[in-house]
Amino acid sequence: MGSFLGRAQALARGGGFTLIEVVVVVCIVAVLFGAGLDRLLRYQELAERTAVELNLAAINVSLTSKFAALVAAGRGDSIESEVNANPVKLLLRPPENYLGELYSPAPEQLIPRSWYYDPGSGDLVYVTNRKRYLSVSGQPADRLRFGVVLSPPSTAGIRELRQPFIAPRQAYVWIIG
Repeated sequence: MGSFLGRAQALARGGGFTLIEVVVVVCIVAVLFGAGLDRLLRYQELAERTAVELNLAAINVSLTSKFAALVAAGRGDSIESEVNANPVKLLLRPPENYLGELYSPAPEQLIPRSWYYDPGSGDLVYVTNRKRYLSVSGQPADRLRFGVVLSPPSTAGIRELRQPFIAPRQAYVWIIG
């Protein structure tokens, strides 16, 4: 019985954590939390980039369908009217985060991760939310501007119909490693 009591007293005296052990554990948890948070923010920006690219791809498909319908109807030359038109109107339904047509809106009107069409400039604009891995040539990365353009004319001297597609107004790169 005496040996049991001696062991219990020894465990009671040395059973707690020292201050250094607690600090080490807190530091490890903080480092793991920081790494996890960085990874989470990276995945959020990757999701934003993917959503932008999917919307642009849907618009390109709609432009191609409109082009094909006009060519089939014998009115291929009228596709040039799409250059200054709102490309979102070609979609079956606009993206959920589409704000509509706004003439040079004030920054406080804009919601991050949303689209709008500026009839004054003819630009389809995406308002970015995460811009840690985004760089836009010659301007801040708070908005990405796109417009409908026609494919370059043929240099072979033959007459061909120029196909519309959506292209960025300024070069941008979204590198998420």
